[in-house]
Amino acid sequence: MSVDALVEATGPTRRYRHRRAIDRQRSSLGTTQLGIGLSVSGLILVVYAAIRFVGSVHHYPRPLLSVVAWLLLTAAIASTFLLLRRSAFHLSDRLFVALLIQLVVVAALDLASVWSRDAVGVYPTAAAAVGGVLPAVVTLRPVRDIAAATVVLGLMLVGSILTVTRTQTATLGAELLFAAVAVVPPLIACAIVSQYRRIVRLELDRVMVASTVASVRDALGFFDSEELVTLDLEAEELFVGVADGSVDLPLSPELAARASRLATELRRHLMSEGKESWLEHAFQESSVLSDRATLRDPERLATYLATDQRDGLLSAVWLLLGEADAQSARAVLTLGPVDRSERPGRSGALVIPIVLEAVGVQRAKVDPAVWEALGRVGSSTDTYQKSRIRIEIDSTVDNPAAGQRKGERQ
Repeated sequence: MSVDALVEATGPTRRYRHRRAIDRQRSSLGTTQLGIGLSVSGLILVVYAAIRFVGSVHHYPRPLLSVVAWLLLTAAIASTFLLLRRSAFHLSDRLFVALLIQLVVVAALDLASVWSRDAVGVYPTAAAAVGGVLPAVVTLRPVRDIAAATVVLGLMLVGSILTVTRTQTATLGAELLFAAVAVVPPLIACAIVSQYRRIVRLELDRVMVASTVASVRDALGFFDSEELVTLDLEAEELFVGVADGSVDLPLSPELAARASRLATELRRHLMSEGKESWLEHAFQESSVLSDRATLRDPERLATYLATDQRDGLLSAVWLLLGEADAQSARAVLTLGPVDRSERPGRSGALVIPIVLEAVGVQRAKVDPAVWEALGRVGSSTDTYQKSRIRIEIDSTVDNPAAGQRKGERQ
C-alpha cells in the first residue's frame, strides 16, 4: 500500500475516533452539582409520596403490599447509595439494571395494593416515589436510559388507572394527575441534563478549536500535534532500547512491524506538514464543523488573517452551526480569489473576498454575536432567501508580497 493510500485510510479515521472519544468524556463533565440538585428535588417527591401513604394507608384494599413496596424501595435507595459511594458514584450497567428491577417490583406491588374498584381516592404512592428516584441517577447514566425507564413507569401507571373499574369516574382526572407527578420530574431532569451536557460539549469544542486561531502559518493541528508527540515517544523508546542493548538486533518481526508503522506515520506527517491552514485544522477537529461545514481555500488565504480576524471568522461560522435548532444546517466558507493589487489609500494592503453561505438557518434566529464577530473580519453584506443566507465579506490584510518587496529594497 502506498503512503498516500495509507494516509487516506488511517488519517481521518484516527481523527474521527479520537474526537468521538473526547466527546464521550465531555458528556460527563461538570454534572456533580447538577446531580445534587436533582437528587434533592427527587427526595422531595419521595417524601411527599411517603406522607400521602401514611395519611391514607388505612384506605388501601391491600395495605400489606404497599408496605412491602415501601420497604423494598427504601432498601433499594439505601443499598444503591452505599454501592455508589464505594464505586466513586459510578453507576455501572449491572448496578443500574439491578436498581431498575427493584423499582419495577416496587411499582408492581404498589399498583396491586390499590387496584380495586372500591379504592376511591386512593393513589399509588410507592410507584409515584419511583419517579423521584430516577432524577437522582440521571447524571450518572445516559439520558436515554432514564427516559426509557420513565416511559415504562408511565405506561405502568396509566395502564393500572385505565384498566380498573370505577364506581366514580370523577376520580380519573385526579389519578392521571398523580401519575403525571411521578413521570414529569424525571422527564424534566432528562431535558435539563441533556441540554447541559450539550452546552458543555459545544463550549469545550469551541475552546479547543479556538486554540488554532493563534497558530502560525504552517503549524500542525491539535490532534496532529498530539499524535506526533506520541509517535516521537514510541520512536525514542525504540532507539533507546537498541542503544542500551535491551533490544536485540536484528529486530524481531513484532518490533520490525512496529518500526515500519512508526516510519510510515512519520512520513505521513512530513508529507502533510505545511499543506493545511489553521482554518482547515479547525474544521477537521471540531465536532460541530467537521460534519456540517465545508471550506474552500485553495490559496490558503486564511493564513493571512490577523488573530482578531481569525477569531471573528471562526466564531461566526461556529455560532451559525452550533445552535440547537440548526442541527440540519450546512455551511460553505469560500476564501478568494483575491485581487493582489494594492488597495488605494493603504499601502501594502490586500483585500480577501470571503463568502459564507449557510442553508437551514433562519435569518431571524441568527445569534447577534455572529454580526459582531463578522465585524472584526471586515465589512460585510448579507442576503437571505428561503432559509439560505449568503454573507459576503471583504477582509483587509497586510500584503505579504508588499512586505517582501520592502525588505528587498532595504
